[in-house]
Amino acid sequence: TSLRIPTTVAFSFVEQEAVLLNKQTNQYYRLDEVGARLWSLLRDGKSLRESCQVLLEEYDVIPAQLEKDLLELVDDLLKHGLLETAHS
Repeated sequence: TSLRIPTTVAFSFVEQEAVLLNKQTNQYYRLDEVGARLWSLLRDGKSLRESCQVLLEEYDVIPAQLEKDLLELVDDLLKHGLLETAHS
C-alpha cells in the first residue's frame, strides 16, 4: 500500500509550513515544518518508509518518536480525506 494525494486536495507552501484544502469539504488543514516536509516527499512519490528515512537524515529526532508521529499524522490526513491509499 502506498499513499497519494487525491485530486480533490489543493495545497500551498507558506514559509516553512503547508496549507492543505480539501475541496470536497472546504476545510483547511495546516502542517508544521516537519509535516510540510513529509507532504513534499509524498507529493514527489516517496513512500512513507522512504520519507521517514529522509526526515531522520534531515532532523535531529529519535527514530521511534518520528515514526510514531508520522503514523499519527498520516492517519489524521487519511481521516480528513487529504491522503488516500493506493494499492500497488
